[in-house]
Amino acid sequence: MKISVKKAQNGVYSVAFDDATHTLTTRDLKILLLEAVKSLTPGAISCVSPTQEAFDLATRLKAANNPGLQKLIMSVTDDDILIFLKSTQSDVQLHTKLFDNMSERKHKMLAEDLEYRFADGIDDGLLGEAVIRLIELTNQLQNDGVLEIDQRKRPDPQN
Repeated sequence: MKISVKKAQNGVYSVAFDDATHTLTTRDLKILLLEAVKSLTPGAISCVSPTQEAFDLATRLKAANNPGLQKLIMSVTDDDILIFLKSTQSDVQLHTKLFDNMSERKHKMLAEDLEYRFADGIDDGLLGEAVIRLIELTNQLQNDGVLEIDQRKRPDPQN
């Protein structure tokens, strides 16, 4: 089998498997690579559950500055924030911080949706995808200097 990867443009790659060519984003290509490594070398990459990733993100966001958090909330899709809120529904401190940093209209809409949507729980795949997008956006806002996380407010992971 002949495999080739070429950069088509910024953030987009052309991946060919023999005669079949696929266009992948950087994110898609990373997922492909991770899945291949996990299949070929089980245990080589620690697999963190989507629930744990959501918990870790919640810890970071509770220590975030309000203007950065507001930018994150405005930039994320309603479905992603709703899935994240549903997965962290027992974290009152996080919910208070997030709701305090959004408009009344958005707060009301999300609070109502939290009661009715995903009543049967959230699929791990759906949660994982939403959390990955939130983590990527959080990291980008941190790199841009918009979102600041006060390391003194983050709990020590050793405890």
